[in-house]
Amino acid sequence: MKKNFLSFLMLPVVLLWHTSLEAQISLSVRTPRLPGTKKEKTAANTSNNNPSADEGPNGESWFMAIGKFRQGYDPNRVVAEDRAFFISPYLDCYARKYHIDRDKLGYANRRISNTDYDVKNQLKNELPKLAELEREFKRMFPSRPNTGKGFDENPAIWDDILTNREAYYQCIVADLPDAGDCSRLSDIDKTRVGIYKENMQKTLEQAKSFTPGRDWYVQDFNDGWNEYLRAAISPSERKQFEKKYGHLYACLAGLLDEIAQAAQKTLPLYKPVGYNVHNAAEERILRSGVTDLAQAKVMGTGLLESNWLISKNEFGIPTARFKHGMIYAQYPKTSTDDGYCRIIYVNIVQDYSGGGTYGASRASFIKSEPAGCSGGK
Repeated sequence: MKKNFLSFLMLPVVLLWHTSLEAQISLSVRTPRLPGTKKEKTAANTSNNNPSADEGPNGESWFMAIGKFRQGYDPNRVVAEDRAFFISPYLDCYARKYHIDRDKLGYANRRISNTDYDVKNQLKNELPKLAELEREFKRMFPSRPNTGKGFDENPAIWDDILTNREAYYQCIVADLPDAGDCSRLSDIDKTRVGIYKENMQKTLEQAKSFTPGRDWYVQDFNDGWNEYLRAAISPSERKQFEKKYGHLYACLAGLLDEIAQAAQKTLPLYKPVGYNVHNAAEERILRSGVTDLAQAKVMGTGLLESNWLISKNEFGIPTARFKHGMIYAQYPKTSTDDGYCRIIYVNIVQDYSGGGTYGASRASFIKSEPAGCSGGK
């Protein structure tokens, strides 16, 4: 009678276990791009069936054991690296592979953005490091049980990612854009590119529409100069531009090429206009405002006005008087690789001394811009 009564009590437990098992099976879905492996215990499936799984080598916890591996040791480094840096990008793929809540795997200080153009090469270059870590990890931990916990105390997570690193690499890069794919920019990058292209389009239109006699070539967008024109016509400036804008460069390179083509036609026609006032003493002062002028061939200097212009503060009190000056020069190709001459703008300035008097004249450099040379480009 007691035996039958115990069997009756066990029946709901068996049914409940059977129902739970069916529910787990019905939730499984296929994860692409990762090799088929036997489904491991997840964070939800604890290691109660394997009590020794929670205990690492030498009786210490897996948290302590993996912590030692994470830090490693390099005598050439003052601060030890955290080796979790190399596996943390793949934790999202691990969670998808084993249908685990990503939050239960823990977090490291490295996440991959799906708009990061450079990360593909970065992760590819790290694959040999993962191979090196795999060998050391397996040597250090011959037994690598699944504790059902986060990566910082679960050797099975490390083992799987390090061993199947190529598959995990393919998993993560499948969601990353290729360099030059401007259709998958983040919202912030889309805004930035929109502003850059608007200014570049203005530069292009102004370069195309230039005719001799206009006293400016293109509008300044960058604190006294136009970096789009410079990057378009100069190989060295183009490299600096590419470095500055990184993955956005591919979205801008086409307009740079168009600006270069327009400049090739009209920039040789751009020459100094209006600087016809000459004063030998003041023109010598102009030259002192350009530190590298000794490298150049000076083809002309001049002032825009013969009379002083007065600058005043917000109270109407004079602060200085000045004249606009210009130096027309040709630098050697070792200094400027775009092949164009330069119009260098320098002001003659006298600071206000009070009582209606001004100090000695000095040169104040304003800017330098490419221009056509007298005999052609």
